[in-house]
Amino acid sequence: MGDCLFLCTQNVDDLHEQAGSKNVVHMHGELFKSRCDSCSRPPFHDTNTYDPPAELPRCECGGRIRPHICWFGEVPFELDRIFRALDECTIFMAVGTSEVVEPAASFVAHVGDRARTIYVGAEEPANTSSFTDCHLGKAEEVLPDFLRALRS
Repeated sequence: MGDCLFLCTQNVDDLHEQAGSKNVVHMHGELFKSRCDSCSRPPFHDTNTYDPPAELPRCECGGRIRPHICWFGEVPFELDRIFRALDECTIFMAVGTSEVVEPAASFVAHVGDRARTIYVGAEEPANTSSFTDCHLGKAEEVLPDFLRALRS
């Protein structure tokens, strides 16, 4: 789907990238990256994910290095970019989510009636009535046929 696809995930793993997805937005961060809690140094790949250090690592600025993860109560990453994509989308699809974790659960309401809204998941979402289409089943079984039909 190339540049037509904006992929935003709540997952903190890199499975989308391992599957070949490009330009993935990880709104809850990335498990294999770290960042400084004080300065604006960009997040960096953390190569020491298995051996805990004897003491908390420090940034050059003196701040503590922490996982590049959005903890509960913190603002998710790249919300401005996500809402711009929601404002421009013609098809919104939520896949494999319960639709109860905010703010992602409200994305379909933000899109409203100006775009087709599709849910794909094993269980009915909490906000079923917000979706134009609801396809229940395992994503790996439902998505291939659905995406083929969508392209034609």
